[in-house]
Amino acid sequence: MDNKKLILDQAAHETFLEHGYKNTNISEIAKRAGIAVGSFYKYYQSKEEVFLEIYIRENENVRKQVIDKIDWTGEPVNVVDELFTYSLDFVLNNKIIAEWNNPAISKILHEHYYSESGTKNYAFHQFLLNTFQERLKQASYDEDIIEKILKVFDFIYYIDCHITGNDFEGYSEALRTLVRYFIKGIFA
Repeated sequence: MDNKKLILDQAAHETFLEHGYKNTNISEIAKRAGIAVGSFYKYYQSKEEVFLEIYIRENENVRKQVIDKIDWTGEPVNVVDELFTYSLDFVLNNKIIAEWNNPAISKILHEHYYSESGTKNYAFHQFLLNTFQERLKQASYDEDIIEKILKVFDFIYYIDCHITGNDFEGYSEALRTLVRYFIKGIFA
């Protein structure tokens, strides 16, 4: 990768992490990277484009931390509770990840993660899917039942990629409750 692009990406990451999406502008990123604003456009067409790239990397890093913190062999309901607790903690303490619910950029983020390539390349989603599928097999569910249950998993992912806290008051708690009792019913 081009060294200037690495410097630009690092500057963008630091700036978005400090100020969030709305309070960051291209000139500030360029200044921090030590380049002219025009040079920014050699690498990115817009603030949205650079933010999406930074968000994807930051989200992968944060989700790796979540994976490392959780005991995935524990009781399924406890795993869900830990997953939501750690995820919420990271969202509240990371201005990049918190943008998932920002109407100014959330549509671009949601479209990316719900796209075929976004879903396929999202390591955390694939990890959850594989872990959930394995737990269902361990619980002796038949393949046809697993397939039906995984459709509900896909539906929950759809909800997460199409609704935010701005669209539905109490969204986070409602989603947590839905997932918790879905899992509780399956593994009861």
